[in-house]
Amino acid sequence: MKPDISIIVSNYNYGRYLDGALSSILHQTYKNWECIVVDDGSSDDSVDIIKKFVKKDKRFQLIQQEHAGVCVARNKGLDLAQGEYIAFLDADDCYTDYALEMLMHLAQTTGADMVGGAANNVPETFKFMPTDKLVWHAGLNAVQKNPAAMLIVPHAHRWCWVWRRIYKRSLIGDVRFNEDFTTFGDDLTFMLDLCWRANVVAETQNAVVYHRVHNQAVTGSKFDEHYFDWFPTYFRYIHDNLLDKYNSRFWGIFYRASFSYMLVEAVFKPKQLNKYQQEGKQVVVQACKFIPRRYLTLKQRILCRFLACLK
Repeated sequence: MKPDISIIVSNYNYGRYLDGALSSILHQTYKNWECIVVDDGSSDDSVDIIKKFVKKDKRFQLIQQEHAGVCVARNKGLDLAQGEYIAFLDADDCYTDYALEMLMHLAQTTGADMVGGAANNVPETFKFMPTDKLVWHAGLNAVQKNPAAMLIVPHAHRWCWVWRRIYKRSLIGDVRFNEDFTTFGDDLTFMLDLCWRANVVAETQNAVVYHRVHNQAVTGSKFDEHYFDWFPTYFRYIHDNLLDKYNSRFWGIFYRASFSYMLVEAVFKPKQLNKYQQEGKQVVVQACKFIPRRYLTLKQRILCRFLACLK
C-alpha cells in the first residue's frame, strides 16, 4: 500500500537533534506515511542514528549523498516520494504528535492544495517526549484563495517556511528547490512557484512543529559576510522563471516591498553595525540587475538604475 504522506528530512551533521526529529515522526497519531531521510554527507553519527530507525521501522529509508546542500537533498527526496501528500521536516525540529493527522484532516475537509500549521519555537535543549493523551481540534484559522499575498515582506519571513505544512503531490509536480541557494531564499522561491498553481490554501493556528532555535539553524543564521548572498540569486530566479505567473498588481506590491527590504538588510544594517558594508553593496548591485524597474516607485527606479550601473 502506498503511503498517504511522504516526509522528507534533510540532514547535515545534526546527529544531536536527529533522534528527536525521527522519534516525533515515529510517534505520529497518523500512521500511513513514509519518511525519506537524505543525509547530506554528514561527518558525525547521523547515519548510525538513521540506520537505527530504518532497522526499527520499514517506513524509514536512508538516502546518502555527498555534501551538496539542503536544496539538493530535498529535491532527491521529492524525486523518490510516493505519497499523495508531501511534507518536509528539518532534522533539528520535531513534529507535535498529532501534526500529520490534523493537517490531513484539514486537507481532506477543505480540499486545500496545501495546509499549514503554527510553529512553537523551542530552545536548543528541547527534548521530544511522546504522549498518547493529546486531543486536538482542527482550529481552522483561514482558507486563502490568494496565498501569494503572504509572500510579500514582512509576512514572507515566517509564512514561507516549507516545513510547517503538507502539500498535494499533484500541486508540486515538477517544481523543485533552486539548488543555487546556500543560505536563505529557497523556501521563498519554492512557495512562489507553488502559490500561483494553488486554488486553496488552509491554515490552522494549532502548532504542528517544535522549531528549535540555535545558532546553526538557517532561520537563526548570524549576521556575517554571507548574510546577503541570497538576494541576487533570489531576484534572478524570479526574473527568469516567475514573472509571467502573477499579474502586474502583485509584482508591483511585491517588488516595492522586496526592494525596500533588501536595502534595509544589505545597506542600512551593515552601515548601522559598521561591518560588511562592501559585501552588502556588492550583492545589492548584482540584485538590481534582475529587478524590473517598471514595478518600483519613481524614487526606487532611479536608485535601482543607479545601483545596477555600479561595479
